[in-house]
Amino acid sequence: MTFMRYSHGQLIFYDNNGFHIVNPFSGTKVGPPFLQSVHFTCISYVTLTAPVASADSHLLVGAGAYLFLWRIGSGSWTKHSPKVGSFSIEQNVALKGKTYALGSFGWFYIIHLSPSLIIQKFKVVFEEDITEDLYSTNEKSWLVVCGDVSLLIKLVEAGRRMRSEAFQFMAFKLESVDTMTKKARWVKVNKLDNWAIFISVDEWCEALPCMNPEGWGGRSNHIYFPSYQSEKPWAAVQLWQKCYYRSTQLFNTGRRYLKLESTWVFPARFLVPSCDDLTAVSAVRD
Repeated sequence: MTFMRYSHGQLIFYDNNGFHIVNPFSGTKVGPPFLQSVHFTCISYVTLTAPVASADSHLLVGAGAYLFLWRIGSGSWTKHSPKVGSFSIEQNVALKGKTYALGSFGWFYIIHLSPSLIIQKFKVVFEEDITEDLYSTNEKSWLVVCGDVSLLIKLVEAGRRMRSEAFQFMAFKLESVDTMTKKARWVKVNKLDNWAIFISVDEWCEALPCMNPEGWGGRSNHIYFPSYQSEKPWAAVQLWQKCYYRSTQLFNTGRRYLKLESTWVFPARFLVPSCDDLTAVSAVRD
């Protein structure tokens, strides 16, 4: 059984019998009917478009030039061939009835599921049309929704030397999307205010926002991630602060794994975990 993604509070696996969507707390499992199609070959990505309890929640599977959609609880799949060229999802979030997604090579997508599947494709740009591509030069990126704001969190090398050991977390918010120029503009966020963000070792696992972390002894404006130090199973770094991966083991963060690695999870009914809900936030390991 291969681990595919942690999405909207659910672990998604795949084996010879098809897809399995597992609740990590209750152990309950749901799955679509077996997908049979001559176009279903190599799986490039799998994700949920919304929490499974949502009326518009779908399992979205990319295979080659085709998209396969299964509405949770239905008895069949639908197949689509999106007219947006190469299409692959690396991170996605649900916000205001839409699915926002980051793709390969610096592309940003807005996915509309109803009344029919429509995918809008935009180029990621930062600040005032700066052409320096801060997205595609580093794969360690996470989309996360804090309140009604969509944020892009990046883990990048902070030093100017080759093989720099200094890293830092950056944050940008989605400022606008221009349907004429096909650009999605992101602007720098200096502070997360009363938010903290939890990221997992595996990049296929979504980032989790937490409001008012001081309520359980945490710190706002910090990024939390699993650590392999036995005396401290997690670490925290302030946004934009330079740190060194030899002391925090950040080099293990943001990779892609076929087995389930240390991962933050929380009950799917908590779309935004508050300080009272963080008792359920934990790191689990296969």
